[in-house]
Amino acid sequence: MLLLCLGCDTQMGGGERGEFEKHGSGNAWSISSSSDWIKNEGLRNVESIIYDESSRLFYATNGTDYSLGTNGFISKISENGNLQELKWVDGLNRPTGMAIHDSLLYVADVNSLVVVNMRTGFVVKKILEPIANSGLNDVCVSETGDVYVSASFIHSIFKLIGGKLTIWKQNEEKLKWANGLIANDSQLLVAGLHLNTISMDSKRITQYELRSPIKDFDGIVSDGSGGYFLTTVENSGLFYFDGHKAINQLMESNIYFGDLEFNPSLKKLYIPRGNKKTGAFYISVLTMSKIANKE
Repeated sequence: MLLLCLGCDTQMGGGERGEFEKHGSGNAWSISSSSDWIKNEGLRNVESIIYDESSRLFYATNGTDYSLGTNGFISKISENGNLQELKWVDGLNRPTGMAIHDSLLYVADVNSLVVVNMRTGFVVKKILEPIANSGLNDVCVSETGDVYVSASFIHSIFKLIGGKLTIWKQNEEKLKWANGLIANDSQLLVAGLHLNTISMDSKRITQYELRSPIKDFDGIVSDGSGGYFLTTVENSGLFYFDGHKAINQLMESNIYFGDLEFNPSLKKLYIPRGNKKTGAFYISVLTMSKIANKE
């Protein structure tokens, strides 16, 4: 396998056609440089990336159409961006979001939650959806070890209880197209058509009233200081949300942005990206700089 040179960071401003950085007065972060990892090295519709601190490796989900099959796989990537194993786990449907807990990788895979032993790479369990065609999408694990899975097609959140997925919260309006998940303290942050929090105790849903009317969120990751980076499905873009009301666009592009990962100490964003028309898929690495909030 060819390995991508890591010394090719460039200042933002070029990039793919139609791609540019957006500046807003409320931005708490700016993009100082970018580079691409393992471009054209076999990634396929790469969707989500996650970093495992214990192994110091990244894992990325790949597949074709969102349907049952055997073409889905998970790639293993070094912390420096070298592709270690293209199909570390294969034979999956179309894996999307992931979460790590106790050396287990939990993977949303269309109709089942796949559990992978991270030491061996073996699938140790597949937990079927409780409702057919629910559209499993993302996974998160709370501080107490509870596993939650978004079910986009039925606007719901499942919880893993007693080895089975159970409907934990459903709301066709507020949780419409529920997608990205984060477990913070005593609540879930859910990114979908809207951006909401759900109390883990009362299950009460609180919808954020954003200053800018942005909808149809995809991935979400904490910046480690109370804010969040998000991507959107339609009119693909990268955004920063301050955790209150202010949300600002950092980038927009005709090249999609997937479910992302952020390293606060390195101030780097890792984002699966690609162009389905050209078949070019890769991991975009953005070096971020914290800036003063002018609002």
